[in-house]
Amino acid sequence: MNNNLSAYHSELPFPPIKVKEKNLVYASLLMNGYAGFISEFTSLSQYFYHYLVNEEVDQEIANMLRNISTVETIHLDILGKIIKMLGGDPKYYAQDNYWTAEYITYGNNILEQLEADLQNELDAITNYKKTISQIQDPYIIGILERIILDEEVHVRLFEKAIEKVKESQKPKETLTDVVEEIFPSKK
Repeated sequence: MNNNLSAYHSELPFPPIKVKEKNLVYASLLMNGYAGFISEFTSLSQYFYHYLVNEEVDQEIANMLRNISTVETIHLDILGKIIKMLGGDPKYYAQDNYWTAEYITYGNNILEQLEADLQNELDAITNYKKTISQIQDPYIIGILERIILDEEVHVRLFEKAIEKVKESQKPKETLTDVVEEIFPSKK
């Protein structure tokens, strides 16, 4: 992976991108993580939107969102290649539905957006674990387990960003507040 993204993904390399044999059932299962409601395509689109609308709100968090979006693009690329190897067609389509921007949680403010992003990562991990339980191809399992490691890094990053935003939204204690605490006025 790109070195400037090192803080946004696991340090472990990806296993070889290959499959044991063609399998359209497995391709269909992977389409959910590729372009379903909770998917790499939804994640990268949502995080990139959140990056754009938060550049002037918090540059550090906006950069994090852009970089996580880039890592999700790498996951999308890998899943698309696996789907092709399995004999599938990597269209933005899953469970009889084409991908839609309605899958994105746009949010009204940075905190709402980050909380949605965190939930997206947690749901993605759950979905990947479910997919792993349905697949017997050791190559695909290894790749999905490696993607989960990146998603776990993203969970920690989103948790820290949420903590930062919540901390910045706390009312600041003033000198008057401190004096009042030490010497309560009699009202």
